[in-house]
Amino acid sequence: MSALTVTFLVLFVVCMGGAAVLDKLALRYMGGNEVFVVRMGINSLLSLLLFVAGWIPAKTAIAQSGRMPVALITLSLIVTLSGVFCYIKAMSGAEASKIIPLSSTYPLVTFLLALLFLGETFTWTKLAGTLLVCAGVGLLAL
Repeated sequence: MSALTVTFLVLFVVCMGGAAVLDKLALRYMGGNEVFVVRMGINSLLSLLLFVAGWIPAKTAIAQSGRMPVALITLSLIVTLSGVFCYIKAMSGAEASKIIPLSSTYPLVTFLLALLFLGETFTWTKLAGTLLVCAGVGLLAL
């Protein structure tokens, strides 16, 4: 992995960890449904700014690649929004220190789907690593 990739990965982890704490703090003031709606509303406004700024290159990319990427991105967005909704609802019902580690077991799903749909190669070390990550975060939730 390049240093830039590692840097972005570390920044992602810090951002997601911080966002989880902020979400849990917001749940002290509002219910899960309300936190989700407000979060998505603000997300939509910020996304609109990025959309306007990046529309011309995106339009060119869509014209060159066809409808399939747009359909895949749309499905990804629907799945992501569903996941965020479920995450907020789970956070509203239990301690963040339990929900976050358990929600971090998604690499097992990614591992299986990558094998099935992306044609990635199966190795025992990938499976063992994925299971160890899931087991480790599961232990944190005890």
